[in-house]
Amino acid sequence: MSRTSRIKTSKQGFWVFKQPPGDPHTPRLFAVVDTVGQSMPFRQVITARIAYTSAKEQSNHKVRDPMATLPRTQTTQITSGLRDAPVEGDYTPKFRKTKFKCPRCPVIAAQTWTVPYKKEHKQFNQKLVALDEQISDLGISQCVACGGRSLWFEGTLVYPSQSGDHPIPQDLPPQLQKDFEEAAAVAEASPRAAAALLRMCIEGLCKFAAQKDNFNDAVYELEKQGIPTQITVAMDVVRMTGNEALHALRLYGTDDATTVSILFRLANSIVQWAITDKKQLEGLVAEIGPERFAKNAAARQRNADKAARTGS
Repeated sequence: MSRTSRIKTSKQGFWVFKQPPGDPHTPRLFAVVDTVGQSMPFRQVITARIAYTSAKEQSNHKVRDPMATLPRTQTTQITSGLRDAPVEGDYTPKFRKTKFKCPRCPVIAAQTWTVPYKKEHKQFNQKLVALDEQISDLGISQCVACGGRSLWFEGTLVYPSQSGDHPIPQDLPPQLQKDFEEAAAVAEASPRAAAALLRMCIEGLCKFAAQKDNFNDAVYELEKQGIPTQITVAMDVVRMTGNEALHALRLYGTDDATTVSILFRLANSIVQWAITDKKQLEGLVAEIGPERFAKNAAARQRNADKAARTGS
């Protein structure tokens, strides 16, 4: 073995290092010799930096664990922390913050920022000079989770309105999200305007879920599909259906904060029942397998019919 080689012993055998020329601090792992004496050369060069604690150890070619010289204390028992209660951080939306609860979706996600610039040309020393000026009080954040953008001015969220009480339902169709967002933005200042926007949103939502062009036909179709009675009763309460129905795109003086609250909950309930739950069930059927699912469903129906005949 050359002078530039070093040997480090371990329980598994010997580690052989070769010293590259001109580099006294970076030995390269050349081979491993196990306890049986078989050599296993490494074809790929593996670089390992080794710190020496003294010049004497360098001359003796010894490698020492730097923690071996630290004083030892008595071993104590600690827990993994897996059952500790989680500590919730502050994820309130803030200007230039890189992670917060998105105003466009109820997800705590990373945010990317776009800063606008003002570009113009000015004459300086009889020459035109391009000037780039950053507009520091404006900013646009974009959520990594949903892709939605939010507008900020002077450190304040301008759009959408910072209304944590009415986040947009995750499965609300994109063409209806604008109505929902605007209703949340004006709910406190103008309940009548918010109620009109929400009625329009719910009407479009029912048509979307039932695949009908007429609102009354859509409600009838959802009732046939088994929409919960609580939802249809709530629609009667806010006068979307029934003899006292109030149509969308109009303002009514009787609409107040209570009506707006019911409409928000109603919209969320319809999204949950008509879209989210059905999407989850479709995923369950796909995971089981459509053919297997249909076969077991048919068997359950046959057993039910047999039990009904026996009982009669």
